[in-house]
Amino acid sequence: MNNRESIFQSLDIIEGNLKSRLTVFDISKELGFSLYYFSRLFKGITGINPKAYMLNRKITQSVEDILNSNTKMIDIALDYGFGSSESFSRAFHKIIDLNPSDIKKNNSVDASKLFPKITREKIEHKNIIKHQEPELVELEPIYLVGLPFYYDMNQLNDLSDPWSQLTKNISGIENKMSPEKYYQLQYWFPNQDSDSIFFYIALEVTSYNNVPVQFTSKTIPKHHYLKFSHKGYSSHVGQTYQFIYEKWLPETSYKLPYFFNFEFYGDEHLGPYNEESVSEIYIPVKL
Repeated sequence: MNNRESIFQSLDIIEGNLKSRLTVFDISKELGFSLYYFSRLFKGITGINPKAYMLNRKITQSVEDILNSNTKMIDIALDYGFGSSESFSRAFHKIIDLNPSDIKKNNSVDASKLFPKITREKIEHKNIIKHQEPELVELEPIYLVGLPFYYDMNQLNDLSDPWSQLTKNISGIENKMSPEKYYQLQYWFPNQDSDSIFFYIALEVTSYNNVPVQFTSKTIPKHHYLKFSHKGYSSHVGQTYQFIYEKWLPETSYKLPYFFNFEFYGDEHLGPYNEESVSEIYIPVKL
């Protein structure tokens, strides 16, 4: 087992022992590392030191117990390896900015304060995209026929059902490009919150003649676009969008006055469940 695989294993160990007094030293010893070397490796691969990661995950997981059980706070503290309710509350407040009792009283928590678990997939995908530089392109109008639907971003289901509905019924669409070219458009309104979005899955056509009533037509307008690539499972594309909007774009002067973006599935797209599959992401920008 190489060092990277050992760190992936340590993430599983941490996740399986959130309710314990397991220490970073215990994990490093189990994996055959000195504490110093393990900590350096862990931070180098995950971006955070293991002690801070373990604490953040314990506190994040404890929120579920606070909100969804009647367990006493001292028992929750002890379950997660804290010596007292006071030490638990101090750690909790440091990370969440509220006391555990406040979360219980309000029956809610700011989701942005929670720390999701780090997975092998997230680390490997981050390595793929972190050095990515987009291509600035100008596209002519693209004419589409497809199916729109509204999507709650908190849902866990993928988009396989609407895609299946589209592909099973494309024979009724006239004037399709040959070979067929598939797109996925996301759009929203200026006052729309980030928890929901409109999706539109479609294929390109040469004209809008005789569009079946079950489908709608939309035109992707002529614009300048930043063209990014996403490699891997379609379900992981959110990580690429996170990189684009939270890491890459904030360091640039590009303006985003338009309320849509889209993906194109070309020759390199090998299916939604193929790790080698590549799709193209287009973000409209104002120069």
